[in-house]
Amino acid sequence: MTRLTEEAVKDIPSKISCLDHELEKRLGMDLRNFACYAMNVSADDIDFSSYKAAIVPVTSGKGIIGGFSRSVAAAVETMGIRSSVTEACDVAGISEAFSSDADIIFMADDERFIALNKRTGSFSDNIWSTAKGYVTALKIAEGGLEGKKVLVIGAGRVGTEAVKMIMEEKACADVTDILPHKASALESRYAGVKAIRDVEQAIKDNRLILNASPGKIPGTLIREGAVISSPGVPYAFDDEGEKRAKVIIHDVLSLGVAVMTVASLSLSLFNVPAADVVAEKVIP
Repeated sequence: MTRLTEEAVKDIPSKISCLDHELEKRLGMDLRNFACYAMNVSADDIDFSSYKAAIVPVTSGKGIIGGFSRSVAAAVETMGIRSSVTEACDVAGISEAFSSDADIIFMADDERFIALNKRTGSFSDNIWSTAKGYVTALKIAEGGLEGKKVLVIGAGRVGTEAVKMIMEEKACADVTDILPHKASALESRYAGVKAIRDVEQAIKDNRLILNASPGKIPGTLIREGAVISSPGVPYAFDDEGEKRAKVIIHDVLSLGVAVMTVASLSLSLFNVPAADVVAEKVIP
């Protein structure tokens, strides 16, 4: 996953209600209902208040990102789930979480961010969940993707998952990446995917964009009425781009966390196949 910064997440706990409001204004549903929609379940079928989550700070790699754990907790609490950050870190923190009454344990290092469902021994993955959330957001904002073409900027882990999901929506995808061979690999893998070299022209040519890249996108390239779903961090768009676009859906962390939360619950409540949420069994 993209490593976030303390600056990027510092305002999430205090502004999470604003995100909820903005999401409802742009997509017609709040964070909890959106995440349930993305996972094809009804929010009415889940008693969120009966669950508790623990967020475990992890020090490996480049270390703990200040405010990250509290920001995850804030996003989970918005779903209606009780949550807390463990006092201990790493293995001691996991032990603390398992000893508590937590049902879901969130933990992230430089490479992976997962939500472990203690009841099922399976976990949901933030990469898949973020891609699922932003493809779903694009689909809602556009009123469906079938038969349409989406420009995917960035063929990293989120972008790659997003391309697969766009294909499942019976849409086509133009894909571009700063490393052309990544886009070419997706072109070889999926019918309906075209690798694009000229990113500026591609942005000008496409009205539907999923931006999974950290690069800035000049507003002069954005088409009038563009519908943009942008998990890439930092935020890529300037005032001109915001003016030209019909809608830009972007959030640093909470949207992906919301989807991975419902994905984790879905494993035990709705018998969703683990493969459908890129989840793996880790406890016999």
